Amino acid sequence: MTRDPARIELRPEASQTISAESAKNLPTEAGGILLGYHESATIVVTHALTVSSALASTNRYVRDDVKANAILKEFLKDRAKDDLVGYVGEWHSHPASVGPSLIDINALRAIAKTSQGPVAMIVRATSDTAPFHGVIARRQRFGRIGSSQVQVISPEHRFQPLGPLPETSVRGDGPVFISYRQSDGTHQAARLEHLLRATGLVVWRDYRDLRAGTTTDRLEQALTQGLSAAVLVVTPDIVHSEIVRERELPRLLQLDNNPAFSLSIANAVSRPGSSSACDYDAPDRLLRLSPARILADKKQSNMLDGTGELEIARDLLMHRVEQRKPTLRATNRAFTIRIQSRPTPYAIDADDEDLHIRLSAGDQGRLPSHEGLRLFQKTLPLISDAVYAARASHVGILGGAHLSIALALGTALPETKFGRVEATDTANVAWSSGASPDDPVDNIISIEDINLSTRQAEDTRERVAVFVTLTPAADRTAFDRLLNSSDQAFSKAVIVTSTTSRIDAREAGRLSSSIAQQIKELAASNGRAEVHLAFHGPYPMAVLIGRLLNTLRTVVYEWEDHAEEGPRYHPTLILDPGRAGGPIAEVLLGPDHSKND
Repeated sequence: MTRDPARIELRPEASQTISAESAKNLPTEAGGILLGYHESATIVVTHALTVSSALASTNRYVRDDVKANAILKEFLKDRAKDDLVGYVGEWHSHPASVGPSLIDINALRAIAKTSQGPVAMIVRATSDTAPFHGVIARRQRFGRIGSSQVQVISPEHRFQPLGPLPETSVRGDGPVFISYRQSDGTHQAARLEHLLRATGLVVWRDYRDLRAGTTTDRLEQALTQGLSAAVLVVTPDIVHSEIVRERELPRLLQLDNNPAFSLSIANAVSRPGSSSACDYDAPDRLLRLSPARILADKKQSNMLDGTGELEIARDLLMHRVEQRKPTLRATNRAFTIRIQSRPTPYAIDADDEDLHIRLSAGDQGRLPSHEGLRLFQKTLPLISDAVYAARASHVGILGGAHLSIALALGTALPETKFGRVEATDTANVAWSSGASPDDPVDNIISIEDINLSTRQAEDTRERVAVFVTLTPAADRTAFDRLLNSSDQAFSKAVIVTSTTSRIDAREAGRLSSSIAQQIKELAASNGRAEVHLAFHGPYPMAVLIGRLLNTLRTVVYEWEDHAEEGPRYHPTLILDPGRAGGPIAEVLLGPDHSKND
């Protein structure tokens, strides 16, 4: 004698489909058909297929029978003939915490009249405690239809319950965690990662920073061992991400209860009928927090209109500065910025600096990355504002980067707005913008005029070329090639040199001021000409000279020893410190460097 089914067992794939589709379609109902097999007193549901309905509303789901039959036929066509999996019932959702209605039960009984065996119904309710409700109906003797509500056995949770956060889980100088769904959020997460690194923030991201070991264990360590902030990237497919929903988000919400932590929400889900307006209810809906407005009541940045990424970078940057202010005031120390444009960054390589700017490395050769320069163009005004907001006694620059980037960083820290700046070289020697009381005065600046062709002298009075060389026996070949190969003519060209073979760091303040003054006078005497600057010298001097060129429009060049043609200078950036959008007016070095040859 066959026992009537007394329960429904929901397998993980079916459970995930029903839950995800229910969440995606809120506040309207969703539904479809169940597939599985009968096993003793249990209906085992292995798959759930979604059947969209044009008649779905907030309190109604009407299955499209034609569509359902087509979907079922497509599912079954490639399965083995002896496969036990077949149609076992229906499912739909309720956008409230209620189980099957009388209408639902009557509809299931009607289906049972024409079925050979028992049929199941699962209702997915919006509830944390009892999300699944089950009903089984079957035809009995004399054509009677019986139905009963039964237990739905859900899959076991993948993760153990969360424990309390350790006291060290939030750290003001810790990295920024990026949470996202890989299937459709990887591109957005990568863009945010590179932008935040270019802003000076250290970023933790799974593909780069998750060390060997059990993924969930390593992830738990990352979430509890000293983050400063996080970005939750919300994309349509995040509805399918169990690890974000069950592990990352709960921890991030715990961390966000600490005022020293900052949680940003990057919303990339469009509102129906719009390609640029985001759906601010989507994060709660897709992460199954609805009807609660846990994320809807937090600030969300619209990632669809082009401003959301920069908004997040600005917010997290200012948050970091606010966390650093007490230490800055208590110790009267410098606001420190470490910058690099060559090595690959990792979350664990952060030092004690206030900002840690890392720009993407170039694909090949000595030239900087085009993408890194474009990001630096966006973030440099934010960095300048953040340093100013810190109200530090002075600014310290460490690390090392391409000289064009050093010049640009200097223009973002002009002498008119900031006090003393110190740039530390690779030997840990500080080069200060201020006059040194023990300046040995071993060097003075000399100017050498370069004879230009008649064609060049007559073509224009608006461009001057300057080669600043502060290292012994500098090769002039690249600069001569720049003068002779330029599409536009120069009205004046000079070489600025120091008089001895080596500059003492104590001379930095005087020499940088002298060099900048010579360049300003040259531009002024040629009708406020655009300056084309090729710099060859210590990295700290590029920073100090750049901050004094605050009244000039300057095209800065980067040197490269070309494999076939020898050394040459590439136009890299146009610096215009007076513009509202930041000191980098244009990035000239394209993805294909040959375009600017």
